[in-house]
Amino acid sequence: MRDSSMQVETEIERCVASGMCTLLAPEVFDQDEVTGQVVVLVKHPAEEQWEAVDEAVRSCPGQVVRFEQAAEPAGAAEPADAP
Repeated sequence: MRDSSMQVETEIERCVASGMCTLLAPEVFDQDEVTGQVVVLVKHPAEEQWEAVDEAVRSCPGQVVRFEQAAEPAGAAEPADAP
């Protein structure tokens, strides 16, 4: 089940700089001006952006973009150190 903990992850070393992610979800992705590789602008996109992010994931020729549930929900507090 999806919730606000959904996050974008990339494997930058495998990026082939096709720009598909930027074309499909420009509010979430950009490209580095020098290398052309993916730059994540929004790690936790809003729900209304999920469909575009999903399409970017499916369209990435290098399969470097993932959209998955984070280990911890966005904004979750860090656990306090035990005494």
